[in-house]
Amino acid sequence: MPPAWADHGKESLRSITRADVVAVLPASGTPRVDMLQGLRHILRPLKNRRIIFTDPTARIFCGMPTTTIPLPVEVDDLRRVLHDQEIPRAALASLAIFHALTTGQLRGLKTTDLRDGRLLLPNRAVLLADPVRTRLAAYLDYRNHRWPRTANSHLFVSQTTGCGVEPVSHVWINDVLGITASRLREDRLLHEAEATGGDPRRICVLFGLSVGAALRYTGTVDQPGLVEHSLRNGAFSPPVPHIDHAAE
Repeated sequence: MPPAWADHGKESLRSITRADVVAVLPASGTPRVDMLQGLRHILRPLKNRRIIFTDPTARIFCGMPTTTIPLPVEVDDLRRVLHDQEIPRAALASLAIFHALTTGQLRGLKTTDLRDGRLLLPNRAVLLADPVRTRLAAYLDYRNHRWPRTANSHLFVSQTTGCGVEPVSHVWINDVLGITASRLREDRLLHEAEATGGDPRRICVLFGLSVGAALRYTGTVDQPGLVEHSLRNGAFSPPVPHIDHAAE
């Protein structure tokens, strides 16, 4: 129970009203969203179990999280993870750095999604860059050697999932990378936005983003801080992914 409720003599969640909830909520942004969602996770199950009579969080406008500005990754950090001697790390990094795959996409990849140098995603087919092909070939050799009899059809397997059929977890992917896959993906999308002069359509087509999501990256073009970062770190230019519409 928030301290403000206790300070006002609220001793039970049954006595909490809509006005009490509104009174403790931050005005806007991510703090408001996080607090309201947290209260709903507590109060709604209590209402469903009839422990409390009404849900005081009902019909309260949640608002939108504070929009964050995507930031590039230091080039040395990109090179370090891409050229790492740990084969799973290098393979995961190459897919995020060159083709901006999400953690969910990395988890869901199947071995059958790799075909003739292409990666077959649900909504598009991507011609893999040569560095990605090299690292995936090394990873497949590693995978076959370590789990020769696994029944797991997912491309990436761990010590836990190698004996089952479920995908690896988000936590496993980020732990193996040593950096979140979303950071590597953001860096790739920022690079594409800069290389195309802020063309949202190209980002939508290449990476399957919505227009709104693409504008988050194209809106950073020509920002002084990002331009200075690019000049200071030099160019790290992954090849442009290719979409093979005939394979869809």
